[in-house]
Amino acid sequence: MKTKWNHLKGYVRVEIIGQDSSSFINTCIQSGISIWDIQPLDDNRALVSISVSDVQRARRILKENKLKIRIKEKKGTPFLLKRMWKRNGFILGMLSFICLLFLLSNMIWNINVTGANPKTEYELRKAAVELGVTKGKFIFLLPNVREIQRDLTEKMDNVTWIGVTQHGTSYRFEVVEKEIPEAKQVTGPRHLVATKEAVIHSVFVEKGQPIVGVNDYVKKGSLLVSGLIGKEKKPQLVSAKGEIWGEVWYQTEVEVPLNTSFQTYTGKSKNRHYVSLFGLNVPVYGFSEGEFKDKTETLNESPLYLAKWKMPFSYIKKEIRETDGVKRSYSKAEAIEVGKKMAKKELSKKLPEDAKINGEKVWQQNVSNGKVKLTMLYQVIENIASAQPIPIQQGE
Repeated sequence: MKTKWNHLKGYVRVEIIGQDSSSFINTCIQSGISIWDIQPLDDNRALVSISVSDVQRARRILKENKLKIRIKEKKGTPFLLKRMWKRNGFILGMLSFICLLFLLSNMIWNINVTGANPKTEYELRKAAVELGVTKGKFIFLLPNVREIQRDLTEKMDNVTWIGVTQHGTSYRFEVVEKEIPEAKQVTGPRHLVATKEAVIHSVFVEKGQPIVGVNDYVKKGSLLVSGLIGKEKKPQLVSAKGEIWGEVWYQTEVEVPLNTSFQTYTGKSKNRHYVSLFGLNVPVYGFSEGEFKDKTETLNESPLYLAKWKMPFSYIKKEIRETDGVKRSYSKAEAIEVGKKMAKKELSKKLPEDAKINGEKVWQQNVSNGKVKLTMLYQVIENIASAQPIPIQQGE
């Protein structure tokens, strides 16, 4: 242990020249000067090791004893650093190379997309750019893989699932697109039949024989427009075409709590940045957490690499966002109005784009367990006509 300490402080290997070298060694020991590895060469010479911090004191004793000194070797950390500093160009070059390699090892250099058609791939890459996933961006400044996957899935309406993986300096996106069945084009002779139960509101027939009229009640599958026209004995087959608008009733149920507590973000936030080394988080930037009464904290840890090797430290970003607790209370009448809007919004998602809500009615309402429960009926006008091929037998 002592040898390691002497090497750390630095020491010199010196040759003592004179007739009274043993007296010098004894005087040094009595004065508390660290001296070791004594090697007599002859009657007038000896080699000893002296700590750098004791060299000046040893020189005074040498003068008193009229002895000479010759430095043979300089060893230890101080002399090693001095020699290295003389080669500072090489050292700086090595440090610059390591820093550059470190930066390049933590940048995005490749982004691959699989399982997507060209249009979806373009939209995905555009959405990824909005999240900061671009070539040349530092990986440790990006959200983690799970957050990127969640945000991309929310942004992309035409995909079922997006898998995000990171391998070194590359990101890979695996896409599973939604399979939207193509509407089958009915060609040749056809009827128009009802897609659902309804009361006929209006009839517009371009081709074919109308079977129903306004205010007629029809069930699902009822014939609306026939593709058989002309004489009964020799009918002509045509492709019926037209729009049959029906009055359809929908039922929707919703629940609205009378009292609700929830948290909202105020928009104020603070970011703290750390370097984690063997579990110890050392702050490097952003030392204040903000004087927030209510807050949420999110940690994003990114490992750091040097070439392909994972380093023993990582970068941590801590996001602190201020929250505001909100309590919302409704009267029964207010809850009913909110419920009506919710029910109408839910129904609108299910209806065809050209459908029109023509009327609404509160069918049932009751209050239980702190909630208003509504059953709504909606009168909707929509096109209920659907093409049905006419089977043709051989010989017809």
